[in-house]
Amino acid sequence: MNPLGEFASWSGDHRVFWRAPGADAMAGLGAARAVEVDGRWRFEAAAAAAAELLDEGEVAFAGFGFADRPGTGAWDGYPSGRLVVPERIVRGPAERAGHTDDGSALRVEDGTRAAYRDAVKQAADAIDAGELAKVVVAREVEAAGRIDPAVVLSRLSDRFESCAIFGFGRGRSCFVGASPEVLAELNGDVVTTYAVAGTAPRGVTPAEDSAIAERLATDPKEQAEHHYVVEYLRTRLALAGVSLDPTGDTEVRTLPGIHHLATTVTGRITPEPGMALRLVGALHPTPAVGGTPTTFAQQWIAEHEGLDRGWYAGPVGWIDHRGCGSFYVALRSALIGPRGMRLCAGAGIVAGSDPEQELIETDVKFAAVLDVVT
Repeated sequence: MNPLGEFASWSGDHRVFWRAPGADAMAGLGAARAVEVDGRWRFEAAAAAAAELLDEGEVAFAGFGFADRPGTGAWDGYPSGRLVVPERIVRGPAERAGHTDDGSALRVEDGTRAAYRDAVKQAADAIDAGELAKVVVAREVEAAGRIDPAVVLSRLSDRFESCAIFGFGRGRSCFVGASPEVLAELNGDVVTTYAVAGTAPRGVTPAEDSAIAERLATDPKEQAEHHYVVEYLRTRLALAGVSLDPTGDTEVRTLPGIHHLATTVTGRITPEPGMALRLVGALHPTPAVGGTPTTFAQQWIAEHEGLDRGWYAGPVGWIDHRGCGSFYVALRSALIGPRGMRLCAGAGIVAGSDPEQELIETDVKFAAVLDVVT
């Protein structure tokens, strides 16, 4: 069966599409059992719920907001955490859904550019004053028009083979994306997470592209931003009881339209029910989407960013009855509704960040989704 086709044709309230690199796709249809969690201890509550909800052979899909409070406005219906054991799971190749869009053009509405430059300047001032070492500042654009979520998922699957493609549908809304960033994966006793921070656009020619990648690999600002993330992940996993392997080499990871600095961090831990979600709780939010020090960065974002991130930059994925599972950071994403879509993208601000360059970085990240629908 075709998981994306089943996802596209499902008319119930709850539907999930998931396709990780190198694996068959899954569609979770309906909700046999579901639990919502909220507040500071939501990941611990989710881990305990997974241990109770799941029988042998079952899988729960789960999504979480960036913040520990329910979404508002367009994000209504997306709580700060939700686990769903589907009524039915369809597994198979990530084939096309067989749907096409209706030919209507999407109109991008972006009135945030000046405000974003100001927010980056405020963040840089806070860093210069010693209040923060790094903070990720995000902004939002809208694309007005009609779009089928299954069409977007199909196009993202074609374009981003090395990313996790996800769709979490609630009623007439669907949160979709293509994430390059594993937050926490537990396969047997092997724990894997990726540090993905530091960004540059692709070049027009092969020579220009190679030169840009080389500059990214040696840029002190980008290296500093990446270092924060690597050290955070290692420290938090060690505190969670993971026996860490030596850190791998940092490399430039190249995707359509964008380069990233990436480092894989691995270790070992004995699995038990709910374990993957406990690891998620130990790591979220990483400095790649929040900042450092973590608490002060989250407070700065809440007070200055001026938007509800919803599930953008939150963990999304699945967990099984053993406690194994895979969760990615919800990046390169959009919330699709009846009249259009909302997209968020952020840039990491550290000492020396330039507001115009950070604005351009968010443009590059928006393009990952906009290029497949406009």
